[in-house]
Amino acid sequence: MGCNVTLSPSEKVICLHCKSEIQQTNLHTMQPNILHQRFYELPSLRYAFAYSWFQQQGALQKMLHALKYKGHAEVGIYLGRLYGTILLETGYAEMIDYITSVPLHYLKYRKRGYNQSDLIAEGIAETSGIPFRKMIRKKYSGTSQTKKHRSERFENVENTFGILSKMNLRNKHILVVDDVLTTGATMQAACQPLVESAATVSIFTIAAVK
Repeated sequence: MGCNVTLSPSEKVICLHCKSEIQQTNLHTMQPNILHQRFYELPSLRYAFAYSWFQQQGALQKMLHALKYKGHAEVGIYLGRLYGTILLETGYAEMIDYITSVPLHYLKYRKRGYNQSDLIAEGIAETSGIPFRKMIRKKYSGTSQTKKHRSERFENVENTFGILSKMNLRNKHILVVDDVLTTGATMQAACQPLVESAATVSIFTIAAVK
């Protein structure tokens, strides 16, 4: 998927060469870290993780594009499994009660056929052993975030998310998963109803824009 070379029987989704070129952040070794600075309105944010720094035209961007726009659902599961293994090996999995995902509005979900963040979360759950549950709902769909400035992004998603069910989340530690982190506006809005339910929140994305 990164270079169009035929995979060997032992390779999955991308070749070993393309996988080696993905620049990992290793932010799990630094808590708090640079990502926490984007969430100053979430002072209780516990951990902030990102698998890789976003690189234009890199293998990871091609994988995420295939996941979101070309129906390659297997990419989400694959990337989630990679980070689930990291969480297990570094001991973070023992400190997290549930994994949940940033939801899509139902119209976008119906068009795409799946939520890419669900798939990433499912992959993390498979290898980390942390249960995955859908907890957040998107109450209405804002306009696209792509060409908006930071302040406009926060205004666009304010109060767009709510709790999906009446789960008792008090004192539960929830890992909220999305695919890409830019300003943090969408992730912060998605975390807010969990915080209001007295949950402890950590966040994870596959790629983070520096």
